[in-house]
Amino acid sequence: MFSGLDESTVSRLWDNPGWLDRISGRSLQSLMSSIPGIAEYSMSHSLLRRRDMLVTDLHDEGLTVDLTALEKAPVAQQYVLNALEAALHIMRGNAGQQVSSYLARFWGREPDAALSVLYSTEPGEGLLENPRALVESSVDLAPRLGRKTYSFHSILALNILTHQVSKVTRVLDTDLDPQGAGRQDAFMMRGVVMGALIGSDDTELAERYHRKLERTPIFTALEEWSFPTYTRDSRITSDFTLPSSLMLRNTAREVLREIAAYNDAYLYYLVTTYIPLGLQRDPTFGGRLDDLVSALERRAAECGERRIRDACVRLVKRLRGMA
Repeated sequence: MFSGLDESTVSRLWDNPGWLDRISGRSLQSLMSSIPGIAEYSMSHSLLRRRDMLVTDLHDEGLTVDLTALEKAPVAQQYVLNALEAALHIMRGNAGQQVSSYLARFWGREPDAALSVLYSTEPGEGLLENPRALVESSVDLAPRLGRKTYSFHSILALNILTHQVSKVTRVLDTDLDPQGAGRQDAFMMRGVVMGALIGSDDTELAERYHRKLERTPIFTALEEWSFPTYTRDSRITSDFTLPSSLMLRNTAREVLREIAAYNDAYLYYLVTTYIPLGLQRDPTFGGRLDDLVSALERRAAECGERRIRDACVRLVKRLRGMA
């Protein structure tokens, strides 16, 4: 009576434990909107079923999922389950276009955060009790993803994969360190460098990366493209271009978060490399110039390395002149 469904529709499902797989979408919506608990059950059941399947499949591939860490993950469970499915593809060594397309969808703040907890080696934080086999499989898979240098999804997937590996290994793996000057080489290098900066706190690496950008225009173009598309200030474009007019609202929010959260070497990269590029694209920096000044002044006061403090001070002076 409450749902408006025919009695026969409800009664044929009443004693069926698999009713959720058999009910039509319209009938389910009617039940959700009229009976408390149906919507919550539908969501939890779907997530639990997918989780259990992935946990079993990953165990067969030699990976054990930490269920406690999974439940406490700081991102939506759907993103976490997507990350576990990515791990399954990687462990199985799938290198086809479908896998590249799947991995490419992790370009973005929340999907990337899910991959970070997947690869994390921190006890109680990482989704896997021991991610070593996943890292090894990722290193093996990366060169095969890189064979299609013309494929946008392959380029994006390779960047994402090498970024996660370099964060965990904390070194630039020679097999993943590109030497060419094509789009794939440039974008993969950025993924490796960003991960290594976060993992190693290597200020010299930040300087080498900055010098590389100064010498190579395509590296600069990809650097400028990365933040706005990662934060969804701009749609992801396969030709790595940005709109001529762009407000960096989400980018500013993300950069402010990273200034507070990441190490000094990554701060140095932001101050010397990305923020100046971002200001060329949007001189208002998403309307957050004052917040940016305050954040940089706080970090400069805490920073023990003089060249990083000086870089922050120089940028603050420039920002005050723009305000």
